[in-house]
Amino acid sequence: MRTLVFIPAWNEEDSVAAVIADVRDRMPGADVLVIDDGSADATAQRAREAGALVASLPFNQGLGAALQTGYLYALREGYELCAHLDADGQHPPAEVARLLEEVRADRADLVIGSRYRDPGPAESDDYKPTISRRIGIGVFRFFLTLATRQRFTDTTSGMRAANRRVMALFSERYSPDFAEIESLQLAVREGLRVEELPVRMLERAGGASFLTPVRSAFFIFKGLIVLMVGQFRPRRGAEAGR
Repeated sequence: MRTLVFIPAWNEEDSVAAVIADVRDRMPGADVLVIDDGSADATAQRAREAGALVASLPFNQGLGAALQTGYLYALREGYELCAHLDADGQHPPAEVARLLEEVRADRADLVIGSRYRDPGPAESDDYKPTISRRIGIGVFRFFLTLATRQRFTDTTSGMRAANRRVMALFSERYSPDFAEIESLQLAVREGLRVEELPVRMLERAGGASFLTPVRSAFFIFKGLIVLMVGQFRPRRGAEAGR
């Protein structure tokens, strides 16, 4: 099955080449696309040198736009499966391959890599979230589970795999600001099979998180508003019937 692995990247010149090399090693049959989200450094150049396809956005548009670009490319180019992971080295491609196997076996339409579902013993280089991030994840976990009536443990995970049903949905509608959270709510409301799979994530290999405690609090507040609005948004089927 034709598979695309896409990597949203913003100023990740120090880590993107190593991530691409690891993806190609672990998933040799997959094509690799880097979505350069208006980087001011040599991210696009490093990605091309590593052998990846590169889609460069004209300016920084945020994670949602970068991910939607990946889904749209996968859909238009006829890929049957796709997956995405971060460019900072946190997401081991071996774990992404496991997510793809779940979709390939038709056990789900969308599979999320979760750090918090049935976690095993922690290792020294495992990802350790900050206090503010743990609070935010806990809040979103509660409200998204309440809104969808499906249990989620890692609502902000950027490690995912999907089939063409998901590509079609996310190519058409994808949040620019709260991509991970709202996309899960949207997928469940549209009747897609969404599952979580326990995965291991690592500390960042490069770059720095943009979230400060103040930004985290604002992010949580806006995220809850987005979830609330999403509950009243008409489904695609309802829109098509108008």
